[in-house]
Amino acid sequence: MGKPAVERFSEVFGVQRTTADDWFDPLLSADTPLCVDPFLIYPDAAVPWFGAHDHILDFFQMVFDLVDESKGDVRSLAWKKAQRLLMFPEPAEFCLGLARNSPNGSGAGRGLQVGMLEGVKTALGLGFDNVPHIEMLALFQGGMGLDRISDAVCNVAKSYFIRYTQQVARRHGIPMRSVRVRNASWDTADAMWRDEEVELPLNPFADRPTPVLLVPERFLRDIPVVTPDGFWKFAWGEHAEALRLHFNYAIARKVTAEQKARMARQNPEIVAEFLTALERDDHQPYNVAQDRRLRVQPYEMGREIAAKSDAVFVPEDPAQFPEFVGTLVEIFKHGIERQGDWRLLWHCAVSMPEKKVQEVFRHCVRHYCKANEVAFAGEADHGRGPVDFEFARGWTARSQVEMKLVSSSKFWDGILAQAPEYAIAAGVQVVYFVGIAYTDAEMAESVTTKVTRAAEIASQRHGVDVRAVIIDARQKDSASTIKPPQEMRDELHRQDLPTDAPDIGPAGPRPPHDSGGSAAA
Repeated sequence: MGKPAVERFSEVFGVQRTTADDWFDPLLSADTPLCVDPFLIYPDAAVPWFGAHDHILDFFQMVFDLVDESKGDVRSLAWKKAQRLLMFPEPAEFCLGLARNSPNGSGAGRGLQVGMLEGVKTALGLGFDNVPHIEMLALFQGGMGLDRISDAVCNVAKSYFIRYTQQVARRHGIPMRSVRVRNASWDTADAMWRDEEVELPLNPFADRPTPVLLVPERFLRDIPVVTPDGFWKFAWGEHAEALRLHFNYAIARKVTAEQKARMARQNPEIVAEFLTALERDDHQPYNVAQDRRLRVQPYEMGREIAAKSDAVFVPEDPAQFPEFVGTLVEIFKHGIERQGDWRLLWHCAVSMPEKKVQEVFRHCVRHYCKANEVAFAGEADHGRGPVDFEFARGWTARSQVEMKLVSSSKFWDGILAQAPEYAIAAGVQVVYFVGIAYTDAEMAESVTTKVTRAAEIASQRHGVDVRAVIIDARQKDSASTIKPPQEMRDELHRQDLPTDAPDIGPAGPRPPHDSGGSAAA
């Protein structure tokens, strides 16, 4: 099969990084679950980021002015302009966020628009003519995820990221092409977005011509600095007496998101104090090098397994396609069980959660599918819920893989009902149910036998071929320390060996046994 496909920006464009390269190296084939946190941009005084935070606030000043001008009339031109400005499409150029199966985004712009607009209306009603941080809008509105706030920042400050990426590309001689960039800038005079033709590197994995925009690692987080929970803890700790007028302590421990938002709206001065306190703290970005939450490394982990296996069964007709998918599962299983790759599923001495194992598997099999022109989708939905993996070549060659931890509370439901139901919904005849075992108890014969029997029962009941595979992902000793079981030693030294066979014991060759007995192994 050759070498696995290269998918990181630096690999695709042959970049040798230097100390001047502070940018995050994105995976171009799928989104990485990290986001741009505006609170990390706020204190940055380095070129070209000096002024970026003020640029963001200038944008929202324009929106505030429009909403104020509209007087709440949704039919007015000012209101409609504010609506259009707050339409933040997920910026596919960054390859960041929560839509990890592709770099094309999830298209949640309208939900973000509504949330931001409600936040602006609330802030104006509280007497604000702008906000010191856009997260204030989220607190008033009830909280928006970091990925949604990141979408807003990446759109509003896109011109900064364009210049930054162009500088990186010129420094490394990365080819750039003219491409139309949506929301490349905004115009205060006309209060509107501007799409522009810009020279940028192109993403070879995107469905349509899509540029790549780079982000400094120091701007990235997976958990936002400003959260409704953080605000609530600050408010209760610093203003407990005032809050007891509305909440007793028992209720405060179980307060809902709606109640937190209401409290923020009722106490805007505490919100401002909370944000000011955060400005004084030192906020660290996500440590990409350590990657303790495995946001970045599954790509390298999967590729490491795939790189060790060149032989793959290539289907010649649709009837052989399930065997191809079975071969992919066996490659993954062989790497984990026989080539030491179990270590990849144990991060910081802790076994990897189910979603991360699936992500490693996804990256392991991706390049095989591409080489054989096999369409490969994660979490495909056919109306009965999302199956973990679906493989297809044309309309007739299809198969699925469902992967769960043996320890999962849904493991037996998965093999007896969910996996076959997903297959039936997709018109698939063969589904592989893969269990990941981390402990001796999960690898006990009683468990593996029960899994085999469950697959047989599911196959008979649903009329679908359910094929069970258990992968032994237990931590293993080095091969140099493994000792054979006693029965193997006994067999080696049993009395019916040829009389001239040397006795190989712990201390090396010994003279043949006499007829009176045998030495203990």
